[in-house]
Amino acid sequence: MKRLSTAALGLVATCTVWSQQPNAPLHAPDGGVVQRIQSISILPQANAPFSATVTTEWTKLLPDGTKQTLWNHRTVARDSSGRIFEERRFFTPDGDKVATQLSELDFTDPGRHEIAVCRPQQRTCYVSPYNSPQTVNLPPSGPLPNGRGSVTREELGRKTIDGVEAIGSREITTLKATALGSEKDEPTIKEFWYSSRLGINLETKRFDPRSGVQNFTVSSINQAEPNPSLFEPPTGYRTVQTDAAASNPARGFVMEGYARNQPQP
Repeated sequence: MKRLSTAALGLVATCTVWSQQPNAPLHAPDGGVVQRIQSISILPQANAPFSATVTTEWTKLLPDGTKQTLWNHRTVARDSSGRIFEERRFFTPDGDKVATQLSELDFTDPGRHEIAVCRPQQRTCYVSPYNSPQTVNLPPSGPLPNGRGSVTREELGRKTIDGVEAIGSREITTLKATALGSEKDEPTIKEFWYSSRLGINLETKRFDPRSGVQNFTVSSINQAEPNPSLFEPPTGYRTVQTDAAASNPARGFVMEGYARNQPQP
């Protein structure tokens, strides 16, 4: 029988010990999945002050055919000069009834052309340029550019929501399978109830086969001038100036909140 050399025995012993280590790393860290959804867009419209609560219901369609519903509710406001305040909160199964954890506080000042995104966990405010217009034009109905699909719209009439008149419409965007890399065309259906007085959607119902059902409701609407202190970033936070422009109302800063693999407490 051949004998193993001392070096070989040492190598075997080392490998054996390594494989038995209970905390030995087997792979590099995994970043996980963090999802954000886009909520209502509040533009810096002057002379239309309000404060309100936005409640979001998010029903996700899971791969096994079941559903998961998460909620949050948050405070939003705008003053007569067009300054905007918005909370961002995590989602939980009972987030419509219980205030969930704050993820960030957004303070938009069109007069100074700045937006401050303040994150309580870091006690830091990130200040960047802001140049959003007071109004945004919707793309016309019909074919989408590059033949990706089409958009159709229909009117749904009028109704009063929390004392504010709203105009209803339904929008169906159908993306071709070739544009998505999927097996069939995918329609996204959205229903809006829009207040021209406030310049926001008071209700939005959105169905997307890729992300599920999302319902946004604006309630507790108060059209009096909000308290000016609501539009001032918190004291004691570090301020970081950034160069990222916040000129697009559909960018990350108008996202509703977060949902991780496990809902936040």
